[in-house]
Amino acid sequence: MPEQKPDAVHHAQLEWRENGQPVSSTFDDIYFSTASGLEETRHVFLAENDLPERWSKLQHGARFTIGETGFGTGLNFLAAWQLWRQTAPASAQLHFVSVEKYPLRPDDLARALAMWPELHDLSRELLESYPPLLAAGVHRLSFSGGIHLTLIIDEASRGFERLLLDDPGRDRVIDAWFLDGFAPSKNPEMWSEELFQAIASLSAPQATFATFTCAGIVKRGLKSVGFALQKVPGFGRKREMLRGEYSLPLAQTPHRHHATPWHLPQSQPQSQPLSQSQVQPQRQGPQTVAVVGAGIAGATTARTLAERGLKVTVFEKGESPGSGASGNDQGILYAKLSPKPGPNGDFNLLALQFAQNFYPRLCPQAVHFDGLLQLAQSEKERQLQQQVVERLSLNGDSKLAQPVTASQASALAGVDLTAPGLYFPDAGWLRPRQVCSTLLQHPNIQTHFATTIHNATYADQQWQLETSEKTAQPGFDALILCSANFNRHFPQTAPLPLQPIRGQVSFAAITEASKKLKLALCGEGYIAPANSRDSQTTQSFGATFKLKQTDTGIRAEEHQENLQTLASLLPDIAGSFSGQTLQGRAALRAATPDYLPMAGPVADWEHLEDTYHSLRKNRKQLIDRRTPYQPHLYVLAGLGSRGFTYAPLAAEVLAGWIVGEVMPVSEELVKALHPMRFAIRALGKNRSITD
Repeated sequence: MPEQKPDAVHHAQLEWRENGQPVSSTFDDIYFSTASGLEETRHVFLAENDLPERWSKLQHGARFTIGETGFGTGLNFLAAWQLWRQTAPASAQLHFVSVEKYPLRPDDLARALAMWPELHDLSRELLESYPPLLAAGVHRLSFSGGIHLTLIIDEASRGFERLLLDDPGRDRVIDAWFLDGFAPSKNPEMWSEELFQAIASLSAPQATFATFTCAGIVKRGLKSVGFALQKVPGFGRKREMLRGEYSLPLAQTPHRHHATPWHLPQSQPQSQPLSQSQVQPQRQGPQTVAVVGAGIAGATTARTLAERGLKVTVFEKGESPGSGASGNDQGILYAKLSPKPGPNGDFNLLALQFAQNFYPRLCPQAVHFDGLLQLAQSEKERQLQQQVVERLSLNGDSKLAQPVTASQASALAGVDLTAPGLYFPDAGWLRPRQVCSTLLQHPNIQTHFATTIHNATYADQQWQLETSEKTAQPGFDALILCSANFNRHFPQTAPLPLQPIRGQVSFAAITEASKKLKLALCGEGYIAPANSRDSQTTQSFGATFKLKQTDTGIRAEEHQENLQTLASLLPDIAGSFSGQTLQGRAALRAATPDYLPMAGPVADWEHLEDTYHSLRKNRKQLIDRRTPYQPHLYVLAGLGSRGFTYAPLAAEVLAGWIVGEVMPVSEELVKALHPMRFAIRALGKNRSITD
């Protein structure tokens, strides 16, 4: 196999038998039984993990998590999904975590799954959400009925290690294991000591496993990390298989201390060494939640938690959803792909792909994902885009983004363009206020508009809110602040380094020239197309970017700035707008110093300083202690100008923190999005953490 870049993905190399069965050319092995792969899955993984009985006994709102080695064709996932729909309570949540080093291309996946007509509807949902670009790392896919697939593209041991937060109470989430994959004799590298250690670290108490193989390397590995084993009859002509249960006492749970655990909340009144922390898994989280803010951050957070069964109350100081920076007539869904691996580029890629599925699933009437062009208007930008194309192996067949010449871009856009760029076929534009309003329409969500939160205090294990309504509010188990720059009005989050950035968008009446534009366009600025579906009369373009300016009045000079920026993209359309009296809207974005959002818990600032003050002298020092956090206080903010792209995946990260489920991104990205990252960096530079 030719040498590839470190973050490149090796797609499965397949041969196809006459009956339609795929065979791995790399391992010379089949993906499923020739006799009946579906029946084998049901026997080996579903029945021998006792899933029909276990799922029929789940309580309302329960969560069950499966871990799998080798996603392959997705057959095991679909079979589990089908059984879940037949046996589990409608309110329960199924998480399926699977690792795959050699993912199938979408066309190959569709061809393989066509062998199972009874799974057709589920296969279609999977294929519609299957990531168009399977970069190395963690991908979250969510489906109807509380089904969540966390697909990790990596070798098995390293893939599972990506999820470990260095916290046994949070890491032990897997209730049942499907130990699948190619035969150990043909793929011995997968069945490593590191894999078995990762499996143990992720296993909940009494977690079960099932596997088709009885190979010695598997038996020894499982037994060495604490699993009790049992041989049982295999499927078809296979005489035996293995099943078992995780039996290691909690106190002996494998645990790694490789870095200062500043990101992990400790609610005890004083910090304590990790070795003395309880190792009880966190299975019961908050049940009632207050969300402050009904922009896209608050709306996605509320909906994500409501779908997990939590009772959510949203407080918004404006008169309606999307009253702040999320309230423009049209918004663009786009991301800035990076030519280099790293937190910013990785999160942009993952967030874009998640958002492209999130909005059509929940807000189909508010989205217009008919394509987007990201133009390279300078030589520097052309070089950056070329590096992105090379790094991500983008080509004319890519379903994420395709490089296009100026001529090709003109044909796609329906107007003359002079710059090349990247074409995103599944991105586009949406109606921000309609999106926010639709997301808040859920039986588990209550809303209070024109309501300002003046103060929040924690007493008797609940958050008490002082509101402008002057009416008594019940206490809440958790509080989530999603109010952009207004978050700094609360003393608990005042030190967070949120920076207001004024942005003005211009609205112009549709002209004969502007109605020719077929899709959303962005470069130095952006413009959304006209649309006849909802009787649209104006088009939006912009937007200005003014640091340290906090007024929201409309400025004529910023309309002119927007027109000039548009003229660099589309001179004819800009000219057709120039004689109009433009309307507009100005609002304040909230940005962070590193341009990544904040999504996670908030520490007690004084205790954080006391616990980690020695980082001021040595920022690389390992301090094996946690620090108390504000109890059940979380923040999602700092979305900047990409709020509609970032918010859905960031809300999934918050859900991971709040309800204790498996994270939708790697540990590296969990820390990169953590609100306290700036305080830890300040300590390492011997600076104040509260300025």
